[in-house]
Amino acid sequence: MSTSPSSLQPLPPVPDGHVGLVIPLDQNQLYLEIPIAQIQLLCLKPLKYLIFLAWCILGQEGSLAPDRPDHTPLQDLSGALLDPSLYYYIPAPISEAEGDLDGLVDLEVIKIKSAVPSEITTSRNDFRENILERDPLCVFSGAPEDSCQAAHIIPYARGSEWFQTIIQNRRPYEENVDDLTDINDVRNGLLLGLLHARFDRRMAVILKTPNHCLDVGDVPPRPVRPTVVLDPSVSYPTDHRYSLQWLQDPGLFMSSSFPNNLDAAFNTHSQQPKPSPLLLHYNYGASALRQWGRRLEPLNTHKYHTRPKAPQPAPMGPPKSNHNRTVAIHKRNAANNPNEPSTSNPTSCEQHRDWSEGIVQSEHHAPWDEHDLMFFILTNSPAAKEQRHKKEEEKRQSLEEWRQGIIV
Repeated sequence: MSTSPSSLQPLPPVPDGHVGLVIPLDQNQLYLEIPIAQIQLLCLKPLKYLIFLAWCILGQEGSLAPDRPDHTPLQDLSGALLDPSLYYYIPAPISEAEGDLDGLVDLEVIKIKSAVPSEITTSRNDFRENILERDPLCVFSGAPEDSCQAAHIIPYARGSEWFQTIIQNRRPYEENVDDLTDINDVRNGLLLGLLHARFDRRMAVILKTPNHCLDVGDVPPRPVRPTVVLDPSVSYPTDHRYSLQWLQDPGLFMSSSFPNNLDAAFNTHSQQPKPSPLLLHYNYGASALRQWGRRLEPLNTHKYHTRPKAPQPAPMGPPKSNHNRTVAIHKRNAANNPNEPSTSNPTSCEQHRDWSEGIVQSEHHAPWDEHDLMFFILTNSPAAKEQRHKKEEEKRQSLEEWRQGIIV
């Protein structure tokens, strides 16, 4: 059962130039603090954009209510945001019968499974080849493929167990995801050049429109770039857009080279499917939490708050520290994120503040990152439970039909 706005804990005043967005989650609350100027760059209907953000994060339909005593949802979403202002997302009700059918998904179990290599039917090489068939050039800059990389939307390191759980618990709407099971599926990637690192760091996202909340016309028009000539082999989709958007200012060079709302172009004649809207929306929510999430400390006390240790292989001779990539990974993260706390010694008992304010890391308590938080929300929200109930009901009906066929 979702928490009503009136039962949520009081929040501090929203800073000038920002809008606050509160998203209820059981007895906790997610709180985003978003620069109004940034919203105006990304969407022509800022109130609809707030609903889109909450929908991406929670995976559940709902409405938007201003910070008033009655919390009456807004009917007109064409207006502007007040500076500063606070809004509450009101999830659409789900019946108690549907909400109580499934227990919580244990995040630790999924993490342990994901740490063990699972069956991946498509190799990394095949993944790149399939991407190149659809994206012969960087989809945003037109850079040649030899200077680009095949980027995963859901990171490859998360594993197929993690990937499949996302698909199973997210409502696909009109998209057919029945065969979307492999993390190296072409729908989980696209070809990127200089943007790849920013995309992995959740500074850049891709907004696919139309979607359940936003129409194509709600996004500012594609910027006119007279110096850029579209390659004859690629074209923009005619009925939808895959628009590049910056959730964090990338600096003058990147913002001028890759302006907001620049659209992706794909091989005109390719039969490969486009990037999955379901995965792009999920990634948009994760990126928003990373850039704008605040006051997430209540989730720190949840029963599934710990991050399990990766399974250790059986020892085969003396330990070889040069095979341990942990230090290299943390050094790389530190180089990519110079303003974030250093974790070069992840086993140290010295505590430090995490990106989400209030989640503390120590030797026995590694912090959640944006993917952990999104995964927990995804698998334990009322909408996710409803989705699992529907799948179980379909399975039950199929078994019943099979049983009736045997009896006859």
